[in-house]
Amino acid sequence: MVMVIVTMVALAAYGFNQQMADAYRSSKLQIERAQARLTVMSAIEALQSTLEQPRGSRLSWHREPAALFTGVSLRENASQTEDVEPEWMFSVLSPADPAAVGTSMELAKAWRFGLTNESSKINLLALNQWEAAVPGQAKKTLMNLPGMDLAMAQALMNAYGIVDTAPASAMSLSDRIGAFSDEQGSDGVSSSGGDDADERIRQWANRWTGGDWDMNYQLDSLEQNLLEEQTSLGATGSIEGTANARPVAWRDHLTFDSGQRNESLTGQPRVFLNGANLQKLHQDLLAIWPADWANFVIAVRQFGVRGQSSSRTGTSSVTAAEWTPDFSIPASVRIASPLELANATVEVSQANEKPFSIRSPFSDDFGDRSNYIRSLVDDVTVHPSRVIVGQVDVMEAPRPVLLGIPTITPEIVDQIIERRASQTGSVSPTDTNVSRDTIAWLLIENVVDLPTFIKLQPWITVGGDCYHAQIVAFRDPFTPTFRCTVTLDGSAPHVALRSLRQWDAWGKGFTFDELRGELSPNPPLDHAGSHLP
Repeated sequence: MVMVIVTMVALAAYGFNQQMADAYRSSKLQIERAQARLTVMSAIEALQSTLEQPRGSRLSWHREPAALFTGVSLRENASQTEDVEPEWMFSVLSPADPAAVGTSMELAKAWRFGLTNESSKINLLALNQWEAAVPGQAKKTLMNLPGMDLAMAQALMNAYGIVDTAPASAMSLSDRIGAFSDEQGSDGVSSSGGDDADERIRQWANRWTGGDWDMNYQLDSLEQNLLEEQTSLGATGSIEGTANARPVAWRDHLTFDSGQRNESLTGQPRVFLNGANLQKLHQDLLAIWPADWANFVIAVRQFGVRGQSSSRTGTSSVTAAEWTPDFSIPASVRIASPLELANATVEVSQANEKPFSIRSPFSDDFGDRSNYIRSLVDDVTVHPSRVIVGQVDVMEAPRPVLLGIPTITPEIVDQIIERRASQTGSVSPTDTNVSRDTIAWLLIENVVDLPTFIKLQPWITVGGDCYHAQIVAFRDPFTPTFRCTVTLDGSAPHVALRSLRQWDAWGKGFTFDELRGELSPNPPLDHAGSHLP
């Protein structure tokens, strides 16, 4: 009897001990998950802090040096030893540059450390502006995407209401996808003549992700099989390079969040050239420009630029420095582009005064061309808004995106890509020269002429204020990770978070050694490694 009681007590003790151990492990797991999440939040705060700096000081911050985004410890000078508990770290990852597809350097590299500049993509919400400026441009832009067909392009245009000059309204992702269903007729066929609406939505999802459902920028064997089952590869050609386990995804070419503050490289608000108060405009310009430059702007606002056919013989000429503005004369002309000031002439004709002309100080006759062109594109603006949305970064955008810019030609695109490659020795630039930190380099290096540059200027930029990244917090191979994607919108007054999505349910996505930067990010993939459910 005593033995039975002792045995029962021992079993109860063992059971209690097991319950306590399980509770401890569960509690520890929850604590580690919370710590991993807080590590990611700390990483986001650090990235937000950097993004608040002037654009000129961070043009290449999102990609170099890669060590700044690889296995970053929360504690400065933290060291890993066998006697010390491992520290929490984070890595910031993004897809390999679409511009590098097809190069020997990047064939097997599916991702890199760093962030993605959203200005290197086409902003779908800006296509209305492009369509209004150049009729037919929206469809032309979309047709440049890999695997795009006419039916899908038309469905996208219908979903976003790209039929007139009205600005696109903001919609949630579910609303955007649901918009495809609105094109379905009573017979279950798209009103645009395409496939069934459900099939169209599946096609959109497949092409947006490239089949990379677990968001690790690689295709494992299961994802490739799913893609082959759900997508007609031969018909669309939208999934190139699946043999290299690298998805060709529209998310690398399209965005819903791109823009930048209407500021100069130094972070100062650009001077709006079309303000009604000319005296204030003159004062603002004097704070950043020589007096003759400021005087000439006022002359253009008051009298306009003289056309070639209206020039008069025998008219005397003065420099802008010799002319004194009369602020009692109201503005009569709006400047369509700051570049109109280059090599221009203003004819001043007032009552009881002999007409005379003012030569533009923005001319090679008065100084280095690169100096005044850079100032015209960076210091001043004709855009009244605080934020400019949808401009494309010509230093990072891949070829399909560049080809979609209004008024651009394939020859100009080839020149841009060639110049970018000659700068760094690779297709995708890893640094931005001082001479190429604004779009002025396109004109200075004779990639385009002045009339073409004036047409392109509203649609292009260098750099941006919106960036997308995947952030993974980790400690060692045995503890949980926290994995999320987020867009950092630096165009807002305070850097805002857009589209924060957690990917833990899809597994770690990357190995511990990859996250620490100790292995090349192109090992053989399998379903077990990707942790797909």
